[in-house]
Amino acid sequence: MATLKEIATECGFSVTTVSRVLNEDDSLNVPDATKAIIFETAGRLNYQTKTMRRQREETAEDPRYVCRVGIVEMLSTGAQLEDTYYLYLKNDVEKACLEQNAEPVMMQYDEDSAVYRSIAGKVNGILAIGQFTEERIRAMEQCTGNLVFLDSSPDEEKYCSVQTNYETGVRQGIAFLVHMGHRRIAFVGPKDSLNSRGVRAPEERRRMFAAICREYDGQVEPFYVDTTGSTRDAAVQIGNYYDRNKENPVTAFFAYNESTAIGTMRGIRGAGLTVPEDVSVLGYNDTVLASFLQPQLSGIHIYTADMAQMGVEMLRKVMNGDMKIPVKILIPTGIAQRESVRNVVQKNADKTISKNSKKQK
Repeated sequence: MATLKEIATECGFSVTTVSRVLNEDDSLNVPDATKAIIFETAGRLNYQTKTMRRQREETAEDPRYVCRVGIVEMLSTGAQLEDTYYLYLKNDVEKACLEQNAEPVMMQYDEDSAVYRSIAGKVNGILAIGQFTEERIRAMEQCTGNLVFLDSSPDEEKYCSVQTNYETGVRQGIAFLVHMGHRRIAFVGPKDSLNSRGVRAPEERRRMFAAICREYDGQVEPFYVDTTGSTRDAAVQIGNYYDRNKENPVTAFFAYNESTAIGTMRGIRGAGLTVPEDVSVLGYNDTVLASFLQPQLSGIHIYTADMAQMGVEMLRKVMNGDMKIPVKILIPTGIAQRESVRNVVQKNADKTISKNSKKQK
């Protein structure tokens, strides 16, 4: 993985600026465009070789690249900085396109005319990243009938899609925390979020958290810290939580995405506590950013590179007429175990040994 110095050299900003942006320092006043460059550079240097960068530059002139893949994002640059998962997923999509001899073309939505446009002209197909309203899906269909959705499935009878399996991730996260000795666990995140049709609905990860905790037959006591999903609000709500729960607080927070996990860690520090000595934090998404935090963030890892690869492969089949029926693929998740989750079983065992040693003396 790239170092802070390598990222700074690549994007032209100081190591200090890069470090503060990657750690989401609110006191640093820099434009969103600067933040986007730094986040994209951090993600790109994690996988992209000089050969791949040269390949990107040669794409426009190489006659082999006869396929143009339009990339449509649901979020603006500013919104992506609140949840960098989508920023890194887009980078992986661009990489997968190049690897499969397709030219990635960014498309922008024109609010006035309700159409998608690109400076490169017509596209052969579209990979849509995130959740979209029916109006925007119709606008994509005006560009091409070849659509594949990543991270959503707005109409399983009509479109192919590739999604992460959120239930698997929540189940893995709870099992991991329980294995580490945690029984009082709080979910940190919003009550509702956008569903696959771009409509606000009960947040899936929160709903699954409640259902899976019930499967432990009272061994796990679930709690909830409601946030808007932003880093800043998470920090505020965690502070409020500790103001209300000074006695017998939870031992672990399970954040619904990485930005919320960062805010959770910030709120814990604001309450005069430390991670993981006093309380553990587990995030969801696990982007490159997790390794730059202090302490490094444990998380549910989403295999965005595999999602992107399968998305491009599926779109090629759609364009070639090889997909007779719409297909939905669910990608499993994994656990990235780092420093932010403490084994309280071992911690309690160490305390017992220490007490016994003192008694013997």
